[in-house]
Amino acid sequence: MYGERVMNLRLLPLLALGLAACDQDYTVNPQPPDVDPMDITECGFTRVDATAYYRYDCNPVFTTTGEGWAETIGATGFNVTEVMGHPMYQLWYTGLTDNGSSFPPYAMGYAASADGTTFTPFADNPVLAQSKGDAFDSDYMSGNQVVWDPSTAQYVMIWQGIHDDTDPTKIVDALGVGTSPDGVKWTRFAKNPVFDLGMGGKAISYCWPLDLTLGDISGYTGYVAGGSGRSSTCQVYRINASSLGKWDADDTPVLTVGADGAWDDTGMTGLSIATLGGTRYMYYIGFGDWTQSGNYQLATHAFLGLATYDQDAGKWVREPDPLPLNMTPEGEVGGIEALTVGNRIHMWITDNYGDETAVGYFLYDPDRAEAEDNGDSGAAEE
Repeated sequence: MYGERVMNLRLLPLLALGLAACDQDYTVNPQPPDVDPMDITECGFTRVDATAYYRYDCNPVFTTTGEGWAETIGATGFNVTEVMGHPMYQLWYTGLTDNGSSFPPYAMGYAASADGTTFTPFADNPVLAQSKGDAFDSDYMSGNQVVWDPSTAQYVMIWQGIHDDTDPTKIVDALGVGTSPDGVKWTRFAKNPVFDLGMGGKAISYCWPLDLTLGDISGYTGYVAGGSGRSSTCQVYRINASSLGKWDADDTPVLTVGADGAWDDTGMTGLSIATLGGTRYMYYIGFGDWTQSGNYQLATHAFLGLATYDQDAGKWVREPDPLPLNMTPEGEVGGIEALTVGNRIHMWITDNYGDETAVGYFLYDPDRAEAEDNGDSGAAEE
């Protein structure tokens, strides 16, 4: 359920950036390449406190792109594939233009990077626009998560859509699905929406999607935030799909909110799972307060947390304190993506950079941290 799969780059996300195809005279390496970003990126990395986390010195790496439809960057979803044995990083992001309304125009764009720090937007963005009329995502689309499925040779995306209404009982809040052969030409699933987030079964209502992975054998495993109406929390539930149109949520959370008074006692807004050295890491965005905004509540005071999977106990075990990777003391973390490449976990964290929502780049590199702690200063040199 929590395992990773090596992404297969048989289809052509590079062509989406206008590069010409050529005859294949190379062998694609099926193993994740062990490329140290500190050897190839323009700027260096600084260790965060005494942890094994490193912050890229030239953050943020992805901000507003100059695209007229995307004055502000919202949700982000990442993927990593391999080209000739080297990683290529792909990014799908929601963008919006602030027109003063409760639901300004939203759309999704695509960008790619060779090093995880410099992203080039697709020339024909946006690649997916919000629907018109009374469709489930005609007023809002966000929470996008993308996975490459080698069994069907396509990308699969889920997202949250909202159709607003002056009557709160008629508001639609649901999950949509789309597919793409190359990451830029998306087709909406004909039977969207596929799962009602606002009226979940078994007395559970759901807040928003958190993550998407491949299933162990077939299908897809997602994670959504949800809780009972009595508690008004958004803890983590697993949602499994045997096919694109059939999604079923578990009624027991895999990660609960923190105890009363904890920094994450109200819920989770984002999640990403990565495996390194046999350990499964769940990075999640936890928040401590609701702030009312019209008919909706906004999750505020959000920080990045960590839970690891205890194989013997069969459960996730959270760390008590948030990771010290937030950019503002009040906590404005908005997105997290963690991907294992080689011997380290690469992390892209959406946060507030000087009153601008942007994405920063971080590494979790325990081998380097251990070497530094043992006095091997060469491990930290560029």
